[in-house]
Amino acid sequence: MTTAALIPNAERVKAACEQFDHDNALVEQTLEELFRQHPANSDPRHVLLKVVAVNALYHTCIFALDVVASHIHEHHKEIEAALAAGLPEIIDLIAKVKVRGKIYNFFSFATKYCSWQNPTAFPIYDTHVDHCLWTLQQHNHFASFLHPDLWNYPKFVKIMTGFRSFHGLDSFTFKEIDKFLFLESAPRAAASPDEPRLGAGAFDFYPTEELTS
Repeated sequence: MTTAALIPNAERVKAACEQFDHDNALVEQTLEELFRQHPANSDPRHVLLKVVAVNALYHTCIFALDVVASHIHEHHKEIEAALAAGLPEIIDLIAKVKVRGKIYNFFSFATKYCSWQNPTAFPIYDTHVDHCLWTLQQHNHFASFLHPDLWNYPKFVKIMTGFRSFHGLDSFTFKEIDKFLFLESAPRAAASPDEPRLGAGAFDFYPTEELTS
């Protein structure tokens, strides 16, 4: 992959969306129907179904799915209010889950879950998006940010908004931009020596702190 191949324009984004939709039609239609039928998070059975589906079909590789689902259900009133308002801070509440005495940060999963709940307000983070954004940032400095800022969701939303505006793509939704970034990039095999290794990575399950109880 070269940097030149990543430079986005309307034609490239449209082509990427068409290819993504063609290649992933069954997955996207399945998730769309599931979240349309069960938009709320007040029924723990429906939450677990959505958690399992997002994890399996979007390959977030999180574990303790029942614990994650229970966590979302426990906070469903706060989560649904924030989702409706498009508040990016809710990602932290969903992502950080206590599993066997440790808080784990299921960051990529949380962005994907919220994207399906409100795609206009919640862009997806994954290693494809991370690599593409950081590569382009080093090439044309489309926004003012450091690499770790991609793992802070309110900052990430601003970065994605800046990316879209800088390249003249304001007519495209976050969902469409996600598709372009996913197809036009690929995650690195390993982090560079001068970059932090703790962050939302390919498998998206690292402990953020040790708890005593």
